Amino acid sequence: MIIFGAATIGEATLHACRAKGVPVECFVDHRITGPVLGTDVLTLQDAVMSYPHASYYLTSPNIEDMVKPLQGIEWHSCGDVLQGFDVSQYEFKLYTTEHVKYLIRTALHHHANYLAPERLTVQSVDLMITEKCSMKCRDCSNLMQYYEHPENADMAVMLAMIDGLCDKMDEIYEVRVIGGEPFIHKEIHLVVEALTAQEKIKKVSIFTNATIVPREHQWATFQHEKVRLFITDYDALSRNIKPLTAELENRKIAYVSEKANGWTDCSSLNHHKRTVLENERLFQQCCAKNLATIADGKLYRCPFAANAAKLQAVPDYKEDYLVVADASRDQISSYLRSKRYLDTCDHCNGRNYGDKVITPALQTKVPLKYVRYAHGAVA
Repeated sequence: MIIFGAATIGEATLHACRAKGVPVECFVDHRITGPVLGTDVLTLQDAVMSYPHASYYLTSPNIEDMVKPLQGIEWHSCGDVLQGFDVSQYEFKLYTTEHVKYLIRTALHHHANYLAPERLTVQSVDLMITEKCSMKCRDCSNLMQYYEHPENADMAVMLAMIDGLCDKMDEIYEVRVIGGEPFIHKEIHLVVEALTAQEKIKKVSIFTNATIVPREHQWATFQHEKVRLFITDYDALSRNIKPLTAELENRKIAYVSEKANGWTDCSSLNHHKRTVLENERLFQQCCAKNLATIADGKLYRCPFAANAAKLQAVPDYKEDYLVVADASRDQISSYLRSKRYLDTCDHCNGRNYGDKVITPALQTKVPLKYVRYAHGAVA
């Protein structure tokens, strides 16, 4: 057996294998170098050469990205060994035991959905409720640094999008409430209230930079069992992280706080003029291609495409998005499952898991300049 993925769920899978007497030869990972817990980490190519008859435990929630490169090699969900396994007795490098359990439940849920293709489900959808941000990061992958006149999303359009998409889906596992900085939107609690009321939405995650503490009348909404906050800690820039986390702990609201890391050079807006094959390869290697995003009544495959379109930094590529109100269930299924690339990919540097990391959160004082396409223009 080989464990595909050496991050937190991979660690838990190795603990479970050892506890159950299942020998593991190595991990496979293209970002993490080993050893991890005394076990070597190889690339997939090296693992296949060294262990040509091995089977693989897949650990990523994005299970399809792991299945494709195996090309007929036997694989199993990590749930085969993790189901019912108690991870409480182990320590993990990055997260608390509670959050590790959350990550495992999420992964196993997505594996089950993958094995039931007749159901129309999506792992996560980013709901961008504002373009406004309390920081101005030069290398923001969501392109906030380009907005000259940022605005909040229209509440009526946003709520209609949520209802319309839920009507056509069997499940949306997680809606990620993002910005900009989502707590800038004074009606964020009403958005979260609408999301938690949807039976088909299982989790609501709010992503914040810890610069703003919610208002008193908003807290009750965030105490819903579906809600979890994800805090990116930018050190001194996250000026309200202490009062924010104190409130979260006092009110028993689930949250995770992580230092800003893993940023890559993926925020430039340039027309590369690649071939179709090159853009397909870029898309398949992209770590953001499954971050479906809804903005302005449209469904996009990633936040870069959504914001590039909003900024008119790319032509109006009509095949790159769906108008939620007009899209059928079959169209949504095809868009989420069968898209080989976006025309917008040709304007992106790409977000490969193996890309070189850069210093996060370098600030710019003024919005960055870019080439704007006239409405309806073609490349």
